[in-house]
Amino acid sequence: MTASASDRLRLDKLRPLSSATDLTDFTHSTLEADSDPQSDEFPDFAETQSLTPSIYDYVKKYGRTYHRYMAGALFRQRNYFAPLKKPKRMLDIGCGTGIWCVEMAKEFPRARVEGIDLSPIQPHDTPENIDFFIDDITRLEWWRCAQPYDYIHTRMSLGIFEDFREIIQKGYNNLDPGGWMESQEIYSKVYCNDGTMPATWELLEWTKTEDSAAMRLGRPLRIANKLKTWYEQAGFVDVHEDIFAIPINAWARDARDKLLGKFFHWNMLQGVHAWSVEYFVTALGWTPAEVEVYLAGLRNAIGDKSVHAYYKVWVVWGRKPFPDEPQSTVPKPSHWPQEPASAPGDDDDATTVV
Repeated sequence: MTASASDRLRLDKLRPLSSATDLTDFTHSTLEADSDPQSDEFPDFAETQSLTPSIYDYVKKYGRTYHRYMAGALFRQRNYFAPLKKPKRMLDIGCGTGIWCVEMAKEFPRARVEGIDLSPIQPHDTPENIDFFIDDITRLEWWRCAQPYDYIHTRMSLGIFEDFREIIQKGYNNLDPGGWMESQEIYSKVYCNDGTMPATWELLEWTKTEDSAAMRLGRPLRIANKLKTWYEQAGFVDVHEDIFAIPINAWARDARDKLLGKFFHWNMLQGVHAWSVEYFVTALGWTPAEVEVYLAGLRNAIGDKSVHAYYKVWVVWGRKPFPDEPQSTVPKPSHWPQEPASAPGDDDDATTVV
């Protein structure tokens, strides 16, 4: 069952940390620690009770757990930040369970919503204006589509692509003039402003180890803070950037921040194995059993409320300019991904699953 708008966590008061590019890595959180960190009560937050049925409704496929909460509401105030008016054709790259597509299709019933992913885990009972495709967005054919979109969306793409700039450039190429692209990405670095995070803390060590392993596999995780620059280099104009803080557990004072941290903690506990096993086994040579033992200590650390740690989430959106208006003045570097002169004709067509 898909979480409805009334069921989902409303983050209307979630404050962006900054609207400027975090070049210096010194953006400070607005989070404040709870004087009673052991308290998980939310007496002033009436929306808490309505969350339980939908938040804990998740999908299990192929040994993996796909959480509906993490799939959408966790680090956003809404499904999109770009100023959409009457979109006609939208694409979700890496659509996962397809929940975002379903919600967008309901909000924009006259729009055609398409989702693309490598795994067939999307629902079959969906609005009629949705198509899901099992396809690889890195195929050469995706440099140019026969029918451009007017909105393209990505989320949680860290560690998936060798060069996310290619995805941004493909998005730009496949938009109609005036169309928008948007990316929402968590940054893999863990932050703490008040000195409560020890240098030997397990979660801090894990993020560094995972980063190193991801680089060995050629799948970098730290892309979030580069998105604004990459959008501008791809050719986008009117590029906007918001940065949000997510506490790793319920240590924060504010009721909304506390609840956000509570569910982020739950998602971390459920997902940390999937986020670790391939990196540690393939890149670092660990055995699956060694990973399991290591993660036991990590899960305990994630729940430690005496450490006031948090992650940052970058939300970036930009517009493809019209031919008769000023274009982006940010030059592409010499190593920017280039569109191939031609694509091989023997690739199989994408498979439509819904």
